[in-house]
Amino acid sequence: MDLKSLKVFSILMFVFFGVNAQRSNIVIGPELNLPTGNATNESPIGFGGYLKGEVGLSEKFSITASVAITSFLGKKIIGPRQPTVSYLPVKAGLKYYTDRNFYFEGQLGTRFKIDGNANTTFVWSPGVGSLIKSRNSNNQFDIGLRYEGWTSSRTINTIEKNYTTFSFFSLRAGYAFNL
Repeated sequence: MDLKSLKVFSILMFVFFGVNAQRSNIVIGPELNLPTGNATNESPIGFGGYLKGEVGLSEKFSITASVAITSFLGKKIIGPRQPTVSYLPVKAGLKYYTDRNFYFEGQLGTRFKIDGNANTTFVWSPGVGSLIKSRNSNNQFDIGLRYEGWTSSRTINTIEKNYTTFSFFSLRAGYAFNL
């Protein structure tokens, strides 16, 4: 093994053992989504479920990855209600703990429309949350609030593009299984 490979191997082992010594969990739970801005013209409310993994990098920082199934009820304007649409957002991000149980989190990713054809969309999501220790185990409840935007573009002509953002606030309540 040459010196460069030995350095890479040493760094990977340090990161692997350092990461395993920190906080790691899997969170699963429901979410309630409240559309904001122009999104309120399309839906009055959304709901879904999510699965999020967290791997600690240090005492204060963790990396996260999440996937959700999110449905937004169609709005009734005149006549029949618009159809409910469902999406699959996939995100990864960074979580910062200000103390042992309170955190700030930012995630980026994409979302796919489940029921039909649509372009993939850029997803961005800042949020805050708190972990509440379970009485009966080392697991925790994860309560969080985030703002999420789904930004997409549409080509108007060869020179112009139109960008729109479907945005909402989301309240999450999950159960975190410590690993």
